[in-house]
Amino acid sequence: MTGRPIRVALDRNDESWTSQSTYMSNLSDELSSHPGVQLVPRDRSPDIVHLNYLNPIGRLVHGKQSYERHLRDIASIVTGLDASLVVTEHGVEEFSDLRQSMYLDEYPGVSAVADWTKRQLSRFVGSRADRIIAISSMDRDFLVQNGFQPQTVCHVPHGVEESFFESERADEGFVLHVSKCSPHKNPEAVVETARRIDRRTVVVGGGWKEHYGAELAAIDSVELKGFVEKSELQRLYRTAGVFYFPSTYEPFGLPILEAMAAGTPVVASVNSAAGDFDTDGVELVEPERVGEHVDALETLLANPATRRRRGDAARSFAGGMTWEHTAERTVDIYEELV
Repeated sequence: MTGRPIRVALDRNDESWTSQSTYMSNLSDELSSHPGVQLVPRDRSPDIVHLNYLNPIGRLVHGKQSYERHLRDIASIVTGLDASLVVTEHGVEEFSDLRQSMYLDEYPGVSAVADWTKRQLSRFVGSRADRIIAISSMDRDFLVQNGFQPQTVCHVPHGVEESFFESERADEGFVLHVSKCSPHKNPEAVVETARRIDRRTVVVGGGWKEHYGAELAAIDSVELKGFVEKSELQRLYRTAGVFYFPSTYEPFGLPILEAMAAGTPVVASVNSAAGDFDTDGVELVEPERVGEHVDALETLLANPATRRRRGDAARSFAGGMTWEHTAERTVDIYEELV
């Protein structure tokens, strides 16, 4: 320790609709009142610079408020910082093939070049970082397996906002899925499962109408909502019977934690942070085994008492997954470096 608060410059350059912005906004709120930390601008001699990406080119494509500021950040990594560098790695786009996270099937050449480029750039940024924060243990293992030094990669999970705990349950017995439609969200499983179960299924998030609108419209029990405001999202969480999240790869999956905070039992992929959640409130399934998804959902939908018990367990576990906890774990990393 330095005997004074650690001076930290946080990357607050993400567009408001990104998960990166949600992460930094909540982390900033907690750190702003932490006695061991002083948040400062980049030009005020910080002890720690905390950035929000490993792949700098991916963040040029979309999601940054100021590309000029982003380019300055990249230049500072290349030329060297007068501060320790902490990077939070947010997931699947960094090392998966692009077509697993974006719809680029018609451009295989572009996809192959982009995949190689982003991997090399992510490794370069990672080599300059003093610590890399992985948001799930699965993601940490994935980074270590891809050549990052184990001692530099730390597991610090997301938290959940207190507002998701505030309302009482009003279970209406439907299945809820929330995501931005993308190949790694396993949309084919969402469609096929909705087709097989005889129960209302609500799908929330952007991109579903564009990519799977016809298939979902052909299923009478499906309600396709698109993007909704937070108040409506919270209402859906607390009235859903089961939350369903079958991603093929999900570095965290914040909607899982939000549903748990609302007291909703979860059926989620093993390839997500749900594997870190030691609770009866979550049932893990293999993403490619749709029959398992259907069986798990139908069993819960047929048993209101089981849903209540498992929903209570989910909410109890989520109560320990706060942004305050995330901030404390992050400050521990800062203190190691200073």
